[in-house]
Amino acid sequence: MIKTENFQKIVILIFLVITACSNSKRPGLADKELFAQRQVDTLQQGLEQMADFSDIGTYIVPQGIKFTESRAVDPANPPVVFDVANRNLNIRKFNLSDYYTKVRYIKIKDSKLVSKENPRFEMFGPQFIFTDDFIIAGGIRFGIHCYDKDGNFSNVIETNNDIVRYYGAAAMYNPRDLKGFDGSMITVKGNYCLYSIVEDGEFTLCLYDMARKEKIMDRPFNGNINVKSNNMILDNRLMARYVYEPVRTPEAFLFTFDLKGDTLCRFPNYNPPAQGIGGGSYLSPPPPDIYYYGGLLTVRQSLNDTVYRVAAPERLVPAYLLNFGSYKTDERTYFRDNLSEKLLPHIWKEAEQYILFVYSQNRDGNTRQSGSVRFFYSYYDRKSRQLYHFSEGTSLPSDQYLMDNPIPDSLPFILSYSEIEDNQLRVFYTKTRLEEISKSKEFASLLPEQQNRLKAMQNELDDSEVLIMILE
Repeated sequence: MIKTENFQKIVILIFLVITACSNSKRPGLADKELFAQRQVDTLQQGLEQMADFSDIGTYIVPQGIKFTESRAVDPANPPVVFDVANRNLNIRKFNLSDYYTKVRYIKIKDSKLVSKENPRFEMFGPQFIFTDDFIIAGGIRFGIHCYDKDGNFSNVIETNNDIVRYYGAAAMYNPRDLKGFDGSMITVKGNYCLYSIVEDGEFTLCLYDMARKEKIMDRPFNGNINVKSNNMILDNRLMARYVYEPVRTPEAFLFTFDLKGDTLCRFPNYNPPAQGIGGGSYLSPPPPDIYYYGGLLTVRQSLNDTVYRVAAPERLVPAYLLNFGSYKTDERTYFRDNLSEKLLPHIWKEAEQYILFVYSQNRDGNTRQSGSVRFFYSYYDRKSRQLYHFSEGTSLPSDQYLMDNPIPDSLPFILSYSEIEDNQLRVFYTKTRLEEISKSKEFASLLPEQQNRLKAMQNELDDSEVLIMILE
C-alpha cells in the first residue's frame, strides 16, 4: 500500500501502472542475489558471530533497529500490475496440461495425521512443507513430524498435547491449554526448520536441523496466546515476523531479526488506519499471503495490494500490484461498512509459469451462508503476460470448487486442498475427501477412467493415510 499523502510515492505508483505490463521479465528475480550480497557487505561479521548458538540463553539483545527499510522498485523488474478494476473480464479456460505433463503420488501413513474422531483432517489439520530430502507435516493435534521424500516416517521434530475436541461437525480447543508446538507457521530453508512452542503461556522460538535430527536453538520471544505467530526463516541465521493485526497492532506489518533476537529492520504499516470503527465484535481480517518463491520469502499484507519479495533484511521488492481501483476494500470498509460492491483477494498461488488468483465480491461473515458472495477464479499466464478468468461470479468457494485435471493418470481436486510451489502443484487427499468428490454432482461429468481411478484410490486408501498427488 502506498501512502496517499506522500507525493513521491504517488509518482512511483503511477510509474508502476504504466511500466509494469510492458516488461517481459519475471518480477523480482534481479534481487535474488541481493540477499546474499547484503549479507556479505553489511552483516558478515555479525553473522559469523551468530553461527554458534551456545550463548543463546545469556545473549543480550541490543536496543534499536539496525537498518532503514526500503521498498523501492527494482528498475530491471518492475512489478506486474493485475488490473482487477477493469471488469471487462478476459475469459479463457484454465488448462493444467499447459503447465504440467506428468503426475506422481506419495502416500503418507501416520495415525496422527488423520483423526479417527474427525477424518476431515483439514480441521486443525497439518501444514505440509517439501524440501529436496524431506516432507514436514505440522498440526495442532500432533506436533511436527518429518518424513523422507517418499513419505516414509523419519522422526518427530516436536510434540504437543492433543487438546482438540470434536463436537459433531465442530472442533474446538483452548489455546491456553496448549503445551508444545503451538500450531503456528512452520517454515523451512535448506535443512533448517523454524517453528515456535508454548508452555504456560510462554513462547519459545526453535530452530531444528533436519539433517542432524536435533534442535540447535531455542529462545524466548513475546507471543500472543490468542494469535498464531508468523515467524519465517530467511536463512539459518535470519528470520522475519509478520505482526500486522488491523485492530491490535496497526503500526507495523513486518520485522526482520537475526535469530538471536537483534531487530534488523521494521517495516511500517501503510494501510489507512481503521479509525472510528467503535467497539464490539469484528470480522476476522482476511489472511495475508506468505510463501517462498525462487527461495525468497514473499509477503502480501492483509488488506493490502502489493506483493513483496524479501530480498534482504531491510529490502522489500514490489513484485505484483493488485489494482482494485474503486472496488478496493480498506480497513474501515472491511470492519464496518457495506462490502456489496467491494472486492477482496481470496487465494493467491504462484507457480513458475502462472499465478492462480481468486478474489471475491460481497464477502463478509454472513454472505457465504446466504449465497450472495461471488468468487472470481482467474490466472495470470507468464508467457502471454495476460490475466484470464476461467470462472466469473460463481457462488462456489474454493473448498467446494472442483478443478478439472486432464493430465494422464491424475485425479480431479478441490482447489483449497492444493498447494503450488515453483514447478509443482500438490494436492492432499484423505479417504473422506475422495469420498466427497465421488458423491459430488460434478463427479458424473468426469471421464469414466478418471471416475474409476478415483474410486479405486478411495478403496485402497486407509483411514490413517494421506495421499499426495504431485503434478510436474
